[in-house]
Amino acid sequence: MAYADLAVLWGVGILALACLVVCGVYLYWSSEKYRRRKKRFDKQMSGIRATGKNRTSLSLTGADMGTQLSHRCKTSLYRAVFDNTHHESIVFLLAASRDDARERAVGALAAIHGIAAQNVRLSNLASFQEMIDIGISEDRDLRVFELAWKGQSVSAWVGHPLFLTDDCTLLGKWAELYADLARELALSMIDRARG
Repeated sequence: MAYADLAVLWGVGILALACLVVCGVYLYWSSEKYRRRKKRFDKQMSGIRATGKNRTSLSLTGADMGTQLSHRCKTSLYRAVFDNTHHESIVFLLAASRDDARERAVGALAAIHGIAAQNVRLSNLASFQEMIDIGISEDRDLRVFELAWKGQSVSAWVGHPLFLTDDCTLLGKWAELYADLARELALSMIDRARG
């Protein structure tokens, strides 16, 4: 029985690691830094082919692998809690102002859930700057996903948000967060199984 449990944990660990690798590669390939580096490398390679000279390879020193939120997110992101009769949902959207954010969220949620706009109940509407100010994560961009704290650590993260935006940096940051959380969970399960 214990061997079966260890086999399951080992499988979960491998699956989590594979997911982490796939997410990491996806995030890296979709990053602006990768695109700039690829353009530079392509330019260097075309120069090598044209002149026939060898050049030194690109330095990876100081490479920033983490996703950073776009300027658009940092200036117009809002988060709200949608109180539905069955559950609460966290909603992210981009808007010009707090009133615009409330209006857009109410309209979109009414359409999504097929309810009248006056029946949409929103609470805890917060701007990007407000989320940054109350958050505690070292990575300031992750603070938009913090929901609760215990001392100097985050005790609850946004679980299944509704993204009413097409900003890929926000989606990438959330995927990066959950890849890290999955890795930590897998490692803690493996440690618990070992000992």
